[in-house]
Amino acid sequence: MGIKGKIAWNFMTPKVSRVLFQASYRELMNLLMSTSESVEMINFKMKDIGFRVGETLLMDYADRIRDHAGAFHEFANTLQLAYKVNSGQFFSSISISEDKQTIKFTDDDCPVCAGVHITDMAGLQYCALVSGVFDAVMKLRGFQAESFQESCRALGDDVCTWTLTLR
Repeated sequence: MGIKGKIAWNFMTPKVSRVLFQASYRELMNLLMSTSESVEMINFKMKDIGFRVGETLLMDYADRIRDHAGAFHEFANTLQLAYKVNSGQFFSSISISEDKQTIKFTDDDCPVCAGVHITDMAGLQYCALVSGVFDAVMKLRGFQAESFQESCRALGDDVCTWTLTLR
C-alpha cells in the first residue's frame, strides 16, 4: 500500500469495532445453527447474506473506485483492497492460476472466525459470508464466477482459504 493508501486507510476509511463485528457475526451464526436443518443450509444462508452485504458494499464503493478491474484475474487486487477496507487487514496470500480462471485468497488470521473453535459440524463454511461478498462483486461486475471456502480456522484448519473460479 502506497502513502496515499495508508493515509486514506488511517483517516478517510470508516471503521467498526472488531469486537462488535465478531460478536454480531457469532450470534448470527448461533441463530442459523439453531434454526437450520443442516450444515449445507447454514452455508447457503450465510453465503446468501454475504451476497446481499456484497451488493451493498459494491454500491457504496463503486463511485469511489476510479479504475475498475477489466479482467477476472485483475479482481485479485480489488478484492485485496476491499478486504483491507472492511476487515482491517490484507489477505496473507493471493494466487492466480496460470490460465487466470481461478483466484485463491488465504488469511492466516481471519477476523471473521478469530477465537471460534467448532469441532462438531463437518462441512461448515463458517466464513461463508466472505464467499457471498465475492459472488456479489463478481456478478455485479459482469463475471460468471463462483466462490467457495475450502478451509477454515474455526474448523481446525491452519488458514481460511477462499477460491473464486470463473465459469
